[in-house]
This record gives sequence, C-alpha cells and structure tokens, in this order.
Amino acid sequence: MKDISNNLSIFPAAAVILPQPYSKDDAKRRLQQWEDAASQQEDKALAGWMRKAASENNPLEPLLASVFGNSPYLARLLLLYPSLLRDVARLGATAAHTRLMADLEAIQRENDQAELMRRLRLAKDKLALLVALADISGAWTLEQVTGALSNFAGRSLTLAVDALLRLGHKRGEIELANSEAPSPGSGVIVLGMGKLGGDELNYSSDIDLIIFFEPGRLRYKGRHDEQHFMNKLAHDLVNIMQERTAQGYVFRTDLRLRPDPASTPPAITSEAACYYYESVGQNWERAAMIKARPVAGDIEAGERFLKRIGPFMWRRNLDFAAINDIHSIKRQMDSINSKTIRLKGHNIKVGQGGIREIEFYAQIHQLIWGGREAGLRRRATCETLRRLAEAGLIDGGKAGLLCEAYAFLRKLEHRLQMIADEQTHSLPESEGGMAHVACFMGYDNVEGFEKDVFHYLNEVRAIYASSFQSADKLGNEGNLVFTGVSHDPETLETLRKMGYSQPETVSEIVMGWHHGSTRATRTKRARELLTELMPLLLKRLSETAHADAAFLKFNEFLANLPAGIQLFSLFNANPHLLGLIADIMGSAPTLADTLSKSPELLDAVLYEDFYGALPSLQYLSQQLEEALESIHNFEEILEGLRHFRNDKQFQAGVQLLKGMITARATGLFLSNLADVIIHKAQDAVAAEFARSYGVIKGSRFAVIALGKLGSREMTFSSDIDLVFVYDAEDAESLSDGEKKFAASVYFNRLAQRFLGALSARGRTGRLYEVDTRLRPSGKEGLLAVSIPALAHYFDELAWTFENMAFTKARVVTPLLLRPLAGEYIEGGLKEQLEAFIRGQLNRRRDMEKLRRDVIDMRGRIDKEFGTRNPWDIKYVRGGLIDIDFMAQYLMLRHAPDTPGAQPGSAAEIFDWLKRSGRLEDSAATALIEADRFLGQLFNMLRLCCDHSFDEATAPPGLKKLLVESVKEKNFDALKKRLIGVEVEVHEHYNTLLQS
Repeated sequence: MKDISNNLSIFPAAAVILPQPYSKDDAKRRLQQWEDAASQQEDKALAGWMRKAASENNPLEPLLASVFGNSPYLARLLLLYPSLLRDVARLGATAAHTRLMADLEAIQRENDQAELMRRLRLAKDKLALLVALADISGAWTLEQVTGALSNFAGRSLTLAVDALLRLGHKRGEIELANSEAPSPGSGVIVLGMGKLGGDELNYSSDIDLIIFFEPGRLRYKGRHDEQHFMNKLAHDLVNIMQERTAQGYVFRTDLRLRPDPASTPPAITSEAACYYYESVGQNWERAAMIKARPVAGDIEAGERFLKRIGPFMWRRNLDFAAINDIHSIKRQMDSINSKTIRLKGHNIKVGQGGIREIEFYAQIHQLIWGGREAGLRRRATCETLRRLAEAGLIDGGKAGLLCEAYAFLRKLEHRLQMIADEQTHSLPESEGGMAHVACFMGYDNVEGFEKDVFHYLNEVRAIYASSFQSADKLGNEGNLVFTGVSHDPETLETLRKMGYSQPETVSEIVMGWHHGSTRATRTKRARELLTELMPLLLKRLSETAHADAAFLKFNEFLANLPAGIQLFSLFNANPHLLGLIADIMGSAPTLADTLSKSPELLDAVLYEDFYGALPSLQYLSQQLEEALESIHNFEEILEGLRHFRNDKQFQAGVQLLKGMITARATGLFLSNLADVIIHKAQDAVAAEFARSYGVIKGSRFAVIALGKLGSREMTFSSDIDLVFVYDAEDAESLSDGEKKFAASVYFNRLAQRFLGALSARGRTGRLYEVDTRLRPSGKEGLLAVSIPALAHYFDELAWTFENMAFTKARVVTPLLLRPLAGEYIEGGLKEQLEAFIRGQLNRRRDMEKLRRDVIDMRGRIDKEFGTRNPWDIKYVRGGLIDIDFMAQYLMLRHAPDTPGAQPGSAAEIFDWLKRSGRLEDSAATALIEADRFLGQLFNMLRLCCDHSFDEATAPPGLKKLLVESVKEKNFDALKKRLIGVEVEVHEHYNTLLQS
C-alpha cells in the first residue's frame, strides 16, 4: 500500500491507505486501456493529463490501479468520463460535486421526456463515479457519500416532476400558476421514504416513494379527472427513474410503502391518506414515517401533510398496546438464538447483526419516546442513536458501538455494490469472492477482514437481542418478518424450510393482513393479536397434509370473518385450537368450508363433550328441540337448523379426522342428523304452508329416503335422494285455507316448499343438496305422488334401476296433516309404505332380464365415468359401485324366495344373504370387509379432498392420514392392499353376475 496523502485535492489531510487491486492483471490491462483511451481524446490537454495520471510516479496511479483492479463497473465509468477524475483531482470531490449538480440544473427546462431520461442517466453515471472516488479515496465521510446520493435522487425527482407538470400544462390538462416553477403550490407531494428520506441512500439503492396530492390544487381541466392525471404522473415518474435504456437507469423506484398498496392507486389524496393512518395505520408504518421527507413536488404541502399525521407518528403518552406490537414485530424478526452467523452468503442488511437491526433499534426507541422528546424526531440513524444516548434513554457505549458498526457495514455494503453495480447486500459464497471484498475494503488478508465483520455483526446482534428482554420469543423457526412491503429474504427462506413451496405468496398475504386487507384485521388490536399468533400459526399450518393449500384455506377463513379480535383472543387463550384449525385447513376442505361460513363452531370444541361419543338419534332429536325451543319465526328456524347441522357435522368431521370414529359410525351419525333435521324442517314447512293454504282433512304426507341416506351411509359431501308421497281420504277434497287446492296441487306445492327449505342457501350455507330424480318418471314426473300412483308406477312402469334404488329405501317422515297445523300423528303411513317397499323387493321378476339390465347399467356408468385410477373408489372396477350393484342384484334376485329381506346397505344385504345361505361365507365376508375398507377410504377422501386424489401430487400428510385411517404400515402397503381388494371385488362381481 502507498501513502499518497496531501498530493492532490482529492485526498483529505489525514493519511489515506488505498485498497490494493485484487486483480493486478485486470489493473494492468485496464491501465493500458486508459492510456489507449488518452490517445483517442480530441482534447489534447485531457489526453496528456490521462497519460500522466497512469504513470507510476503520479499519485493518482494507485487510485486508478485500485479502481481498475477491484471494480469492472467503475473501470468502465472511468474510461467513459476521464475528465471527471481530472476535475475531482484538481478541485476536490466536494467542489467537483458542486459543479456536477450545477450542470444538472441545465436540464431544468427540458420538456422532452426521452431527452430528460437520457441526460439524467448520464448524470447518474457521473455521480456514481464521483461518489465512488470520494469514498474509496477517503475524501468523504459516510454521511457525505450517502448525502450526495440522496441529494441527487431528490433533485432528479424534482426535475422529473416539474417536467411532467409542465407537460400537463402544455396539453391543457392542468393549469399551473407558474410554469417556471410548477411544483410550488401544485399540491403534488412526493415523499422520500427509508434511506432516501433519511439522506442515507446506499450506492445501489432503490428509492422508496409515496405520492400524495391535495385535491383541487392542480386546477384540472382535462377530459378525465384529477385522480387519472395523478395516476399517470406517478406512472411516468417511475418510468423516468427506472426504465432501462441504452444509458441505463437512474434509480429503481418502489411505490409500495403507500397505504394498502394492493388496493389503492399509485397516487392517493392527502385526505384519504390521513384517514388511513388515523384509522388503520400500523406501527411499522409509524416506524417507516419517521424517515419520511418531502423530496419533490410541493415541498410545503409535504411538510403540511407530515405535520398533520404527526399525532399518528408521535404519541405523547406511552401506548403500551403499541409497545407490545413493537415487541411482537421485533420478535418476528428474531432468528434462533443459538444460530451461529455464517459469513459466506450472509446478508449484512437484513441478516443477524446487520444494518436493519441497527436502524430498527433506533426506530423502536424513537416510537416509544419520540412523543415526549421532540429532539428524538430525527431521520438519520446515527444522529438518532446519539440523541437517544444524550437523553439517557440508551447506553452511550452501545450507541457509539452501533454507530461504529453502522459506518463499517455501510462501507462494506458500498464496496459490494461497487464491484459490478449490483443491488446486493450479501457477502460472497466463494473463497475468491471473500478475498476480493476483503482486498477492496483495504485488508491485507481475508482473516483480518472476517474477524472485523464477525466482531461488528455479533456486537450488533447482542445489543439488539438484549433490548426488550421481557418480551418472549414468538418462535424458534427463524426470521418471520412481515412488516413493510418487500419480502424479507430470510423470512422467505424460513417459510421454505417450514415446508411452504410458495413462500412469496404466503409473505404477500400475511403482509396484506398487516395492512388490514380483511375485516378481521382492520383493528389495531386484532393485528396485535395476530402478530403474536403468527409464528405458531404458520408452524401448525406447515405441518399439515399440504402447507400451501392449508394456508390459502386459512386465508379464505379469515376473509369471511366479520371481526378478528374475539377469535384471535380465543386462539391466544387456547393455543391447541391452532393445531385443530391447521388440521382442518390442511386436511379437510369440506370442514374448512363449513368453518369459514360458521367460525363460531370453534366454540363447541371447548366443551368437554366435543370429543365424547356422538349423540344417538333420540339424543340428537332432543338437542335439536332444545336448540330451537325459543325460535318461532320460520326463517329463523331454518337458520337454526343450518347452524345445528353445521355444528354436529363439524364435530363428526373432527372426530373422523382424528381417527376417533370409523366411516361406518360417521355414516350412521350423519344419517341420523339428516333424519332429525328433515323431520323438523318438514314440521316448520307444513305449519308455514298451512297458515296460507290450510290443510286437507285426513291427508297424509311422507318422505322416502333413498341412496346413502336411505342406507344410513352418508358422507360429508353426500346429497340426499328423496321421494315425496302423499295420501288423502278423498282425492277431490280441497284444502281449507284462503286459497283452496286439490290434493295433487296441494302436496306438490308443499313438496316444492319443503325442497326449497332444505336446499335454500342461508348465511351459513344450505342444509342439503337434494336430488329428487329417483321419483316416478324422474324429472318428467310430479314432485309428490299419491300412494296409488306410486304403486301403479312400480307395478307397470318402473325400470330396473328404480327397483335397485328401492333396495335402500327408508321411510323418514310420515305425517298426518290435521287442522291447526303443527299437530301430527303418523296414522300408520310408515307401516303402509314400508310394506309397499318390501312388496316391491319381493316381487318375482325375469331374472335373466334383471341380470342383463344390471350389467348394461354398469357398462353405461363405466362408459361415462370409467377410470383406471384405483383411488377413484366409487367408479373404478371393483369399487363401491360394483359392491352396491352386486348387493342390489342379489337382493332382487333372492328376496322372493328368502325370508327377512329388508332394504339396507350393501354390507347388511351381504350379511342377510350369508345368514340365509344365498351367499358363501367366504364371499360374503370378503365383500363385507371390502365394503368397510373402501368405505373408510372413501369417507376420508371426501373429507380431505375437494378434487380427485392423485397419488403423484398428493402431499405426504394426506397420504399419512389415509394410511392411519385403515391402520396400514405405509402408503405403498396401502396402495397394494387397495388394488388387491378392488381386483377381488371385481372377480366376485363377474362370478356373481354370471351365475
């Protein structure tokens, strides 16, 4: 190293040790290029100066060698602008900077946007070279370096805003009071945020802006409105700053720090912004506003705005809820305490011990004390730390050490960025890369450099971690930072390690929650509670069958909440509920949808009997009567039924998900639940209907259930197959209401009302999807049929598939309608209809035709829904359709000659056939076991999949649930067993239907 102090104006009075060239070959080669460039200069004086500067005895040669041997980017700029180095060497960096900024003013009246962009980019190149030379040579302090960068950004923005306003004036869109000075009085506010606001821009910084405007100040005259003009101005301003052209760009520009950026335009009225900050502004936005500074546009209007939101930023009385929120933000940023800093690849900005922690340490104390101590309201980080120490609010030694670390890390940040003009904050991963940075920092060896970096990072981390010791850590997964508007790299890595495949999406949504993007997070208290819950919530969701899907389901759930404080408080008081929520969101979309509509269902989990035995049919009926005891309004009764149904179905779903009950028990419970709801709904509908239309004396009305409700095998996504039947003593008699109807019209309208009540969508969803296509004549037939018409149809017209359907028929609600609706007796209708059903099952029929019809029907189903996917348990050959068709075929075939035939499930029919000797024990046992096994898997898939199951894409957690539900060793063993069962079932199907 060479001491070259006091030789030229570029160097300060103190001795300066320049960094040696990392690549001496590059330095030599580029010095030669410099000399070659000198010979091409038209300016002979400059050419001579360049050759002299490159000579070994010239004090500038070491500086040239340092730049040429360390930074390809700066080397390019030196070759492009050699006269700038001459100016710096002769005048000094500060005077050269003054001249450069004076030259910038020459483009003040530039009205051509393309030319403005070109000249700003050339000026930025020169500024970047000047600042780098002043920095590397030691001519400027850190404050001078960052101040020059920030000053240039502010002046560039001012020139751009002025040009755009003048252009709008020229086009007749706005009317300026003074086109020579368009910004003052315009009401256009451009706030510089972050490092720009604090005069602390780094060498390759983005600039963070917020654009507001005071309505009416622009005197808009165009065809649209002022908002449209301001949106275009914001768009054009960003374009002027960051669009890459042949000359590069000026500054990458970010507008996302504005209020609720996902749903607001790029420019916002000052009134709307004030309302936002006063109503839903967050503590991280208070912290961000500490550095806010009007940098362009109407500076006075900007100052007025900041003064107006001063009470939002600076609270005179300590707000302990806000302090807790600040604590929780800090705890989100904490990494695992035992984690050792690994230098290679370490992010010196947002990583542990980095620049962000120094800044945040200062801002936390400003937020707490700045309301009382006006002297603390400073934008620059080190000035703030010094003020805090002077006020006795932080330890002076710590403040000094943090400022020292800040200067070192900022210098290191600049060197990293100067090498190739990259927006990087991370140390290199390679040994060579670290050696290069160490050399550029002025170190003789890597070891000394790494020792100092470790020292500063560890000191900062220790000071930062020791603040707010009373606040518990939120988790130990790693960084979880969701404040601000840009993604924290370490947070994304933490989410990725947790198991989220789309961490950017997760981070974006959580940041939206912090912005109050949903009703549940609009209040400050709700956001504070959610912040506390976030690490545990994300951890629980990541442990589910599909982390990303679980998170998105939870987001849907949150979006449907009318408010969040109550639920988040419930989670805080009962953390185990988060595990249940995660299981539901990640593994049971059916339950997740139910919970989204009725979040109050979670309250039931806290009751002791939630995980107890599911209530019997009689107890369900009793519970329902008690739940509706004080409700008499028809619509309220229906909503009460929906709530009861959701509550009980949710309980059953949770128990099935946790393996506490089997699919068979679930099917029976869900069918019993449907029975009591249908009973109560029919009571309510009949009573409401009778108020308008009266009743038909002596008439009776019944509901027959078919399908899975009929056989008591309902799943969570089952619809209900219903047939409506009525009977009247006199078919010609009329109802006794204001409007009088004959029986056929009366009961069809009653059935329609009943159907509407069951399927109508309320606040919490609908009771059931109802299918009535199995009624006589299907969609072409009447909705309700008389008993004689039903008998005639089955005697003369019924198809084989309709007879098969009746093997699962069950009478659910037989009623006798009497005057004063609401008093009902069965009147023997149930027994009459059950006898009719048994009679249909016991009818003798053409067995060959029956066999052909069954085979043909199965073939048509296979043609439409056929699959080779063994996980399509319903339709695959050897699946549940084959089992049902075998049971129904065998019942219709053997019932006429075999006592005890009763409608029921496939397993019940196989058991009856085995007991009666109509089916071999081995076959019956195999089919009953297959039905139980396939039914268990089918129920789990209906609960846990809202689409078809694909083992190639199914998450491991879902596979694990399926394996555990049937007590298999692993997924491969489960798949092998599934295929084996389906092959065996299909073999039985072929054998039984050929016999």
